[in-house]
Amino acid sequence: MTIKTFYKKGTRKAGKILGRIIPFNTRYKPADVCRLTPDNAAGINKREVKMHTIYQDAVTTLDISEELYNACSPYWKPDRSVTSTYMVVEVPNGRIHTDNESSVSVITQYNRVVENVSLSLINGKVAEPNLNNIFEQRFFTRPHKLTGTVFSMLTGGAGINNISHWFLDVLPRLHLLRESGLYDQVDWFLVPSLKYDYQVETLELLGIPKKKMVAGDKFAHVSADCIIASTAPRGNHTLVPRWLCDYIRNSFVPKAKAASNVKIAPDTPLIYISRSDSNVRNILNENELVERLTKEGFVNVISSKLSIPEKIALFSQARIVVGATGAGMINMLFCTPGTRVIEIFNENFVVEPFFDIATKADLDYDYVICKGNGKVSNMTQGQTRHFKVDVDQVLKTVKEMKALKYVYQTA
Repeated sequence: MTIKTFYKKGTRKAGKILGRIIPFNTRYKPADVCRLTPDNAAGINKREVKMHTIYQDAVTTLDISEELYNACSPYWKPDRSVTSTYMVVEVPNGRIHTDNESSVSVITQYNRVVENVSLSLINGKVAEPNLNNIFEQRFFTRPHKLTGTVFSMLTGGAGINNISHWFLDVLPRLHLLRESGLYDQVDWFLVPSLKYDYQVETLELLGIPKKKMVAGDKFAHVSADCIIASTAPRGNHTLVPRWLCDYIRNSFVPKAKAASNVKIAPDTPLIYISRSDSNVRNILNENELVERLTKEGFVNVISSKLSIPEKIALFSQARIVVGATGAGMINMLFCTPGTRVIEIFNENFVVEPFFDIATKADLDYDYVICKGNGKVSNMTQGQTRHFKVDVDQVLKTVKEMKALKYVYQTA
């Protein structure tokens, strides 16, 4: 962790502690929870909230082998099946408040936090609405007023600087917005951050001009004539619904044709995603791995150095993709169905997002679990621990993938 990152985290933590002690503008503190379910829709005061149900009782399953499920890290064991009801709500004269880390609160003009479209995390898990940490807060800045209608795409801290969460938890909200029929009413799109090129690039590719983007990490408290917000794309869980994968692929992969003049490397159907640009979970013997993969025809790619059109062009033509668990693996969403993906795990950090995506995106998935470096007991340790790859096992899996009969269809 860099000194700058350590300072920011320390400052944010201190601010949260002081915010619970020092009273300021306490009139902005919510007093209650506005409960929303399809069953009570008729009894909701439309001057407070208008509710649109998009997918009711949608079931998402984790379709993997028992062997892989049993290998998942015990501190983050995924569900095998979850049910979510997706909603989009309109909140006249509403507010949005976020701590840019673990809480997003959509607040009505009657000073109530709206259930289902607000978020509060405790130890990484979604908490009940009445446990939202905004109820413990006493210090509030005055909201920044935006004239017109604001659509909230806020998703907590991970959406600020992690491209994987950007594609899984931020952008798919636009699909729910379109399904609600309210897209054309939106004047402003409130997103977690605009610090990184990929954030602006993806929004512009989806037809949102930069002048309509508002950064949540600059305006933590916003009010508007109307707030529109949606259920999180993965609901209150971590499993990825199939509609999400379809939305990302159908929205971005057609851009590959427009990006076909982007020259990365000629004929690169075999891709290795490097984590050499990261400070955490580095592969300690990556040079050896890259050298062996290069002899098999693989190209070493640091995905963070590519623009979104370049990523689309590269991964949509891929035949085999190899990479360790990490944000760079999110590019598999651009792959054509049938593309082969090999994920490399540290045995102390086996988590489900990417093998879950692989099944929903109709990719041919395999994995290699390598011995870890020391004992890990929680997610924080697992996310940061470096490890060595079993190069021979990775190459064995690669050769088995290459030997399989392959029918490749271009996007």
